Amino acid sequence: MLKKLPLSWSRYIPAGLTLALGIGLSALAFALVWDWEDKRRDYEMHRRIDDISIGIERQLNSDLDAVLALSDYMKAFSAVERSSFARFVARPLSVHPSLQLLAWAPRVPNSERRNYETKARTETDPSFEITERGPRGELRKALQRSEYFPAFYVEPPAGNETVLGFDLASHPEIRAALDRGRDTGEMIVTNYIGLTHGNSPELGLLGIVPIYENSSKPTTLESRRQLLQGFVLGVFRGKDIFQTSLKGRNTDYLTIYLVSEAPDKQEARSLLPQTGNPVLKNLPADRQIQQFSVQFQSASQQVFPASATADLAMMQNCPILDNPGPNYTACRRRLKISGRQWSMYVSATPEIRRIRKHWRSWGTLTMGMLWTLIPVTYMLTALSRTTQIEKLARERIRQAEQLQAAYLQLELEQAKSEQLLLNVLPAAIALRLKDNEHNIAESFAEVTVMFADIVGFTELSSRISATAVVELLNDIFSAFDHLADRHGLEKIKTIGDAYMVVGGLPTPREDHAEAVANMAIDMLHEIRLLSLEHSEPFSIRIGISSGPVVAGVIGLKKFIYDLWGDTVNIASRMESHGITGCIQVTAETYEILKDKYTFQKRGAIQVKGKGYMVTYLLTGKKIIDQKHPVYKPPDSSVQK
Repeated sequence: MLKKLPLSWSRYIPAGLTLALGIGLSALAFALVWDWEDKRRDYEMHRRIDDISIGIERQLNSDLDAVLALSDYMKAFSAVERSSFARFVARPLSVHPSLQLLAWAPRVPNSERRNYETKARTETDPSFEITERGPRGELRKALQRSEYFPAFYVEPPAGNETVLGFDLASHPEIRAALDRGRDTGEMIVTNYIGLTHGNSPELGLLGIVPIYENSSKPTTLESRRQLLQGFVLGVFRGKDIFQTSLKGRNTDYLTIYLVSEAPDKQEARSLLPQTGNPVLKNLPADRQIQQFSVQFQSASQQVFPASATADLAMMQNCPILDNPGPNYTACRRRLKISGRQWSMYVSATPEIRRIRKHWRSWGTLTMGMLWTLIPVTYMLTALSRTTQIEKLARERIRQAEQLQAAYLQLELEQAKSEQLLLNVLPAAIALRLKDNEHNIAESFAEVTVMFADIVGFTELSSRISATAVVELLNDIFSAFDHLADRHGLEKIKTIGDAYMVVGGLPTPREDHAEAVANMAIDMLHEIRLLSLEHSEPFSIRIGISSGPVVAGVIGLKKFIYDLWGDTVNIASRMESHGITGCIQVTAETYEILKDKYTFQKRGAIQVKGKGYMVTYLLTGKKIIDQKHPVYKPPDSSVQK
């Protein structure tokens, strides 16, 4: 057994430094991972809030569209029978789970009150009369006043019996909304304040739309007051609005506050000016329109009224950490509801802190400390053992093997990098960059530039998923890439659904215009094949221009080989001012190709930034062969 030799304090310096460095690096990694976890949670929460806001915005717009559709129906006919009304609203009631009722409240002067009540008793309920709420919330016969707005048609009748005949103008808060709707001619959205359940209503939303005589909206305030015919209203259950719009969306541990735009500061005016008749009297509308303001708790799936300071409390309890004051807007989203701005705030419940555990950062710290203790322990143990040399030798061999593996891996990664570079830049340019050449820029006296744009792709992308959009673009542009390789052309870039290619650079060629023209003809053929394959009516516009350009590499990161010059701009204008399904070329390109290709003269068109330019439509090759058949342009009536 080897004798243990005394050790000096200096031999512990490496172990001490390793321990200090390991602890420092572990603490740094802990802080970085902690910050990454917070940012990752903030990013995910932003996406959750965006998804929630989109769902609520779509649901509210869809629900309120049902009321607007009913108002359009009422405007289309001078008189609507109860049976026709019921048939029309049957579908909206079936497809909108949150829709509690749809109703028609005509304007009934006091002189016609008896006739309306008699008609309603004959058509619907023998006990029909115009009613209002008493001081204790009980229903009673409406007192006399100059005019009434009773709920004359109510669908569905089941569960809404107390609404039938209820005078909307008898309630001051509804009266204020009626006044605002009558004077503005617009839909008014306010809190649902209980038409059907007395003093304990279920929280919801009330939408009111005014209807005028002669259907159209009068132009003056006085005429709107005189020609008012009545109101269409819809009542939506607040709980169902949220549950329907948030179905399938992650709202765990969140509280949602939704508020409509603030009403005007002015108090609502009375429905009509005082008539001076001592028998009739108007109820004063001495209240402002209530802002639609509710809170939805995801845990209980219940809707509660929001306090005046709910928005501030929501912003301060925002689950996003990066939410600096004093505005605290990280958890706020602006919604566009029926053409008006609403606000939505999201706050976190206390339970959300249970899932906000930084286990990755603590795991990183633990692993860092372990990896620090391992070499320190090893170094301390090595100081008292003579076998350290053998262990070091084995360690060197292992490191050499790792280095060899790393070298092989480096060669593989270098090959991948070479291929990626060739996919981004032309081979000649890539070689110059590898030789550390800077400021690569060249002038080319004669090239041909082509732009192609997929027509109607924006509309198509709005009705299919994001994954389908990317797959579709990949199929189209991959087909174009194959054509560019086949014709020996250089693809420059894609911009959205636009495709740019050039002939004659970086290696000049005399037949650059012919190569681009052949590719353009093949692109029209290829897009037709893709339309059949995907069952979508794809079409493209193609613009071609010939002339001088400047080409070069720009940027330090994500650099790109790009073109500049008037020829590029004109080619882009040829595409944007072109005709769907056609190849539009400039006079310069026409002069180069006119002996080998057939054209249709389009004439002078106004081009943005260039004035009037004479352009031509390339229709095919003069010599017909199997590779490039003659292309027949669409009918001349096709618009851009």
